[in-house]
Amino acid sequence: MTPTIINTTVMKNSITKVIFCTGIIFLISSCVPKSDYESLKSDYEQIKKELEDCKYGADRLLKGAQKYFNNKEYDNCIASIQDLENRHPGSNEYTLGLELRKKAELAKKQQVETERRAKEEGIRKEKQRLAQATSLMRKKYDEMTGITWYYDKSSPQYVNSKTNLHAYIGKIKEDSPWLRLNIQYVADDWLFIEKYIIKVDDKTYTITEDGYGEIKTDCGSGRIWEWLDRKVSYSEYEIIEAIANGENVKIRFSGKDYYKDRTISIGEKIALKNVLNAYEALGGTKYK
Repeated sequence: MTPTIINTTVMKNSITKVIFCTGIIFLISSCVPKSDYESLKSDYEQIKKELEDCKYGADRLLKGAQKYFNNKEYDNCIASIQDLENRHPGSNEYTLGLELRKKAELAKKQQVETERRAKEEGIRKEKQRLAQATSLMRKKYDEMTGITWYYDKSSPQYVNSKTNLHAYIGKIKEDSPWLRLNIQYVADDWLFIEKYIIKVDDKTYTITEDGYGEIKTDCGSGRIWEWLDRKVSYSEYEIIEAIANGENVKIRFSGKDYYKDRTISIGEKIALKNVLNAYEALGGTKYK
């Protein structure tokens, strides 16, 4: 589409004249002397020329091209000069337009090159970010399921090792990754945990079983352990983010008759941040 710049007031006046004259010619062409008809037709042609000059005058097209150039709209600038060449090939404005077109073509070439380099740099930085984020993870590949699990290196490898709250990532080949949340309690006596109450600064969250027996229990060597391991949904994602960015974070392991409170450590919060960064770097998106 050929770009043009038109003075609105002049355009309206000229269009009005054209419509008026067209109507008059139509009405009286069959009932006026030929000389009068020819005079009116001449006026009509003159108004049409004025309208053409208003829309596509050499000066107007050149000014429009310059404006496009100043706004870095190089394709529109080049198109305006092409229009100038088609309509006014011998004009001084076209001679000036040729120089402007050279500048626009060079600027366009530089713009494309800059965009190409920026895209390549973005890809390079994204690869670097992915490498940095996943370098903090401990990987475990499950050959039977084809799932690669990513854990922060500080996260416990076994549910009976220590009391801890952490998240980890699952991913199959090129598919989008997903998150899981693990909360484990290790002690000498049972709590028979029914829910977890987590207070992050001034906000409180509660996690309960989705179904009976989701919070599992086991024991051995004089120790007991109780744990929850579930796929993260929106509510858990919100909790993980809150914990990772919270200042004062405490969790209550609330059992049938007793409970146990503990403070989420700085190390646990850092580990959650590392996992969230790796999750995003692997192509994960925020839960909604």
